[in-house]
Amino acid sequence: MNLAHVSARPFPPTEQAWDARDSVLYALALGFGQDPLDEAELPYVYEGRGGVRAVPTLAATLAWTPFWQHDPATGIAWVRIVHGEQHMRWQRPLPAQGRVVGRHRLLAVEDKGAGRGALVHFETMLEDAADGTPLASVRQVQFLRGDGGCGAWGEAPPPAAALADGLRPIESVDFATLPQAALLYRQASRDLMPIHADPELARRAGFERPISHGLNTLGLAMRAILRRHAPDAVRALSVRFAAPALPGDTVRVELFEASDGVCFKAHALERNVPLLDRGHCELA
Repeated sequence: MNLAHVSARPFPPTEQAWDARDSVLYALALGFGQDPLDEAELPYVYEGRGGVRAVPTLAATLAWTPFWQHDPATGIAWVRIVHGEQHMRWQRPLPAQGRVVGRHRLLAVEDKGAGRGALVHFETMLEDAADGTPLASVRQVQFLRGDGGCGAWGEAPPPAAALADGLRPIESVDFATLPQAALLYRQASRDLMPIHADPELARRAGFERPISHGLNTLGLAMRAILRRHAPDAVRALSVRFAAPALPGDTVRVELFEASDGVCFKAHALERNVPLLDRGHCELA
């Protein structure tokens, strides 16, 4: 990584409109409506029950900054990037349609050392495009597996907190994902990173086949949370991505009671691979 370039790089604001159809497509990509008789999931995929509800994690897909990491000037080995952590906080419930402005900034670069990779902390503040009202803050940590030894910059925010030992789940939910799940999600989310679609690039990145988006797996965790809580109750979310899911995995999400909401983790059932760790959802 060219740290001098990356730390000085400007990130202009981005603007995006979305409508109820976009909200429904996002929910469908997460598997909402898999059971057409499930009344609890119907409002996320059908407008006939008082209007469409937005899945709160849709906010993570809005007003993306263009994929700057593949610019040769950054020096980043972009094919080897994976999602490390995700943090979100909602200032108000996410509507099913609207227009937002995303204001972006680089927070920090953590250098793990040569051969060990680097972490990039990046934040987007979402505001209503009409009046500037804050909607949500979205912070992600990207693990640049090919860029260790680049040097550090800025002050990294604290990581997602570890779950307490000995927790017993209050609910366990299994979600069967489709073999084409990553192809569906990349279109619904506009996250077109090619390692989720191109077998050759996935192999170059060190994977046997295209992998699922980490945010897709996080959306499944939100799907489990929404079985117990209304979307308007969701205030904040944080998680660490332990390993990529594969399209076709059965993802088991386990929920644990917390004083201010729920904690969660997930693993791929057939492969017995942990996918999400240190998950926490703050609820009103």
